Amino acid sequence: MSKVITSSGIDQIHGKLQKADKGYFYIRNGKQFYRDRVEDYQQHQSPRQKWNSAAFAYANKITAQLFSSPESEAQLQAEYESAQHIASNGKTYTTVRAWKFNSLLHEYKLAHPFKG
Repeated sequence: MSKVITSSGIDQIHGKLQKADKGYFYIRNGKQFYRDRVEDYQQHQSPRQKWNSAAFAYANKITAQLFSSPESEAQLQAEYESAQHIASNGKTYTTVRAWKFNSLLHEYKLAHPFKG
């Protein structure tokens, strides 16, 4: 920890100044300090969280590819209408994107069952 003396008229700063900062400012006993903080909390996931994260990443990647062209969007809209808005997990969705995203999540989880 290091003490920070500001040259501006601001006496105390709380939190990060910018999103890309590696640390944050905090106040303790009336004095201001700066601490570097490694934000690795997402690296410490349970096996189930890692499985869900992998499914989410897969669905995001495929959804972005599918909705990249108007032709594929029109085809997905037709599939959405023929499925009567019901995804493969049995739930009804109001948008084509949500329908396809959740279908892809379900598809990934069926293809890669959780073994915890």
